[in-house]
Amino acid sequence: MNKQSNKKFKAPARRRIKESKRRMTLQSPESVEDSRPKKRKRAKNETPRKRTRVSDVARPSTSCQDQIKTVMRTKRKITKEGHSLPAKKKKGLPEHILTTESSSSTVDITTESSSSRLVINSTETRHISERNLKRKDEDLKEPPRRKKMKKMEAEKERVDSQKAEFYKKYIELYKLGEGGFGSVYAGYREKDKLPVAIKHILKHNVVLKHKDENDSELALEVVIMLKLRTAIVGQPSILFLLDWYDLDQELILVMERPIPAEDLSQYLTDHRGSLKEKEAKIILKQLVEATVHLEYANIFHRDIKVDNILIQSRSEGPRVYLIDFGLSCFDDKKQHQLFCGVPETMPHDWFIHNCYIAGPTTVWQLGVVLFEILHKKLFKTTSFLSNKLKISKRLSKNCQDFLTKCLMVDVEERPTLEELLHHPWFS
Repeated sequence: MNKQSNKKFKAPARRRIKESKRRMTLQSPESVEDSRPKKRKRAKNETPRKRTRVSDVARPSTSCQDQIKTVMRTKRKITKEGHSLPAKKKKGLPEHILTTESSSSTVDITTESSSSRLVINSTETRHISERNLKRKDEDLKEPPRRKKMKKMEAEKERVDSQKAEFYKKYIELYKLGEGGFGSVYAGYREKDKLPVAIKHILKHNVVLKHKDENDSELALEVVIMLKLRTAIVGQPSILFLLDWYDLDQELILVMERPIPAEDLSQYLTDHRGSLKEKEAKIILKQLVEATVHLEYANIFHRDIKVDNILIQSRSEGPRVYLIDFGLSCFDDKKQHQLFCGVPETMPHDWFIHNCYIAGPTTVWQLGVVLFEILHKKLFKTTSFLSNKLKISKRLSKNCQDFLTKCLMVDVEERPTLEELLHHPWFS
């Protein structure tokens, strides 16, 4: 029963299939061609349009970087061929379906390419801006060599300006003397013909330096002289600094120059090697007054000797000037360990302790100067301690007492500068 019913249903279907095949056979070729989609006629010089399949060009990617690589490969391929890529026909599909699919694929490619191009352009723009900023930073950061050249040029301009100012303001004449740190020349100021002493100090000879609050180094002698100009006003026994110039290889210090004047060593030679006690008293009193002012200003000369004392000859008596602050320093009221001065005349405490204190050392040096003024002999510490050198008995009692106290071996037994200033010998 079932088999018969199946045959009943299948028979009409078979007949319908046979009927359609027969009709298709009876149709003419022209009618079949008319049923197909008509192709557009191509112009003579028109280039055949080639279509690109989406599957051949833009495959799905998992990251933006893969999309960019895919688009760039497609772009290179299209650029190389000069036109769009041909599309592969799918079997069993009409041509108009392929055209539609190709068109949509082209749109997809364009859209994807545009978005990728935006990503590429934004990335490139960021890189370009970063490079430009880096170049600007490199331009701002000058190479060390260029910086050094600019610094040298600026220094040369400064030195040339200082030289021009010095030679415009002062006229340098003959040499007055020469020491271990430089030479001193006579000269005068151009505008008012004021006599000046011009001291040239070679920079490589400068040992003592001072650091200011900006951590800049300057020769200690210049710092001391600048302080003297303001701290000791009205003290006639100290020559003051008028100007100073920092040049390439040297420092130039311009100071007052009393005339006529000569150092005490030459002055003693002119007076047959020694002075009378009365004149020696005038010189020593002025020296003690000068050292008291220095002590108030917290300045320790450290090298008081006949060569560093200037004598100006006047009708009312000699005028004394303490000069050459090349070895001076600021006194911190402590012991000094740096050796300065003449070794032969150093106090006994230096030989014992290898250190010395400002006040007692200054008192000792004043005693050495007075001894050489009154005796026709050079003072030597070792000779004095061994009694080979003795204070002359021809001097007054007060003068002998003054000398004895200045040259005491024990530091505690030496008087202070204030006590010396009020000694009976000066009365």
